Parts: sequence; structure tokens; C-alpha cells
Amino acid sequence: MNDEHQNEPTPKPKRRIPKGSLTMLGTLPTMTKDEPPRGFKGFLWQFWHQLSRCLITGVMVWVPLIVTLWVTWLVIRRVGFGTENLIKNLMLALSDLGERFSPLAFFTYISYTPGFGFLFILALFLTTGLVARYLLARKVIRFGEAIVERIPLINTVYRAVQQIRDVFVRRDGTIFQKVCLIEYPRPGCHVVAFVTSTEQGIVQHALDTKLVALFVPTTPNPTSGFLLYVPPEAITPLDITVEDAMKLIVSGGAYLPDETS
Repeated sequence: MNDEHQNEPTPKPKRRIPKGSLTMLGTLPTMTKDEPPRGFKGFLWQFWHQLSRCLITGVMVWVPLIVTLWVTWLVIRRVGFGTENLIKNLMLALSDLGERFSPLAFFTYISYTPGFGFLFILALFLTTGLVARYLLARKVIRFGEAIVERIPLINTVYRAVQQIRDVFVRRDGTIFQKVCLIEYPRPGCHVVAFVTSTEQGIVQHALDTKLVALFVPTTPNPTSGFLLYVPPEAITPLDITVEDAMKLIVSGGAYLPDETS
């Protein structure tokens, strides 16, 4: 037992912190910025400080302009003048080739005109921009439409809007001649309808009666509806445009169009 107690390590004495040490640590001096000198030195220091700030501001204003002008001049010199010299040398080579070989004599009629290279570069950039703007834009639109048409529920609304656009926006006004009101489905109830035809066809001849063809759209999807044949005296004309009538139908009566007259 005595041997075991002798082999145990003796604990180290705890270090005592003298009183007042925490107070001394809490009262360490804080670092403060150097105050500017006073008097004439202070004036010089303030003057140099403001001057350096104005200098940096001026540099920041002029550097982008200088870099832009330098890059523009570099592009004009390398691309514009480079293309100009290339076309000039090409025309001179073709003219020399026409002088040497009689079958190619028509090349001698080609003459170089200064500035043709710049016009060629301008036409090239303009053509490239038109192709990229319209052809690529159409591909992007088609790609987006293909994605939308694969989304459930959204594709139904999107197709309905497309049908409205194709039927009512792209038409030149020959289908819907005017807007009117009729009593439907029973007397006392009125619906908005569109006059589609006043010609007397097979339906009118079969009934031996003068009738007007009307399209009664449904709400809120006006691409579906009913085709009705009614007497002209049963129609009450509305003095609004077809577009305003469509807004009235789609909104369920919330949109209140004004009279055109």
C-alpha cells in the first residue's frame, strides 16, 4: 500500500491570481486613432488629405473613359483598318491575276474604293445581329413554350390563352362584325354575343326565315360557346369594341367598358 501511494504523482499546486489582477486587466488602455496635428501642420495635413481624395476621384472618373477610347481605337485599327487592307490587297491581287491570264480578264474591272472594308464590317455585324436577335429569339421562345406546355394545369391555361390570341387577336375583324345582347337562355336573361354573319344561307333557307348568326362565348374561357341563329329584331346592339367585349366576358362582368361614341 505504501508503494502504491509513493508511485502516485503529486498534484501541482494551484496558481493563485492576486487580488486586483482582474481589475487591472479590465483597465487596459484602448487603441485610438492618431489625432491630426494642430496648427500649421494640421492645415497641411488636411490640405494633403483633401487633395489626395480629389486626385483619386479624378482618376476614377477618367480611367474608364480612357480605357474605353483605347479599346475602341484598338478595335478600329486592328479590325477596321486590318479588313480594309485585306480587301485592298485582295482586289489588287485579283486585278493582277486578270492581267496575267486572259480568261480572267474580267478581274481587271474590279477597282478598290476606300472605305469598302469598313462598310463590309458594318454590314457583317448588322447581319449577324439580325440573325442572332430574331432567329435565336424565336428558338428561345419555342423552347420556353415547349417547357410550359409540359407543366400540368399551367399548360391548359396557356393553351386557352393561345387560342384566344389566335382567334381574336390575329383576326382582321371579319368574323366578329359587332357586339350585341340577346335574351338567352330564357326571357329576362341577357348575354353578350357577337354577330358573325348576316348572310342568308342554308339554315335561313331551310326555315324560310331571316336569321342572324351569333356566337355566344362562355366565361371565363371565351374560346368555347354556342352558335345561335336569331331574328334581327331580337338583337340589341352594344356600342363597344370587340376587345372590350372580350374583356367583359373574361372578367365575368367585373370589367366595365365605356361606350365608343
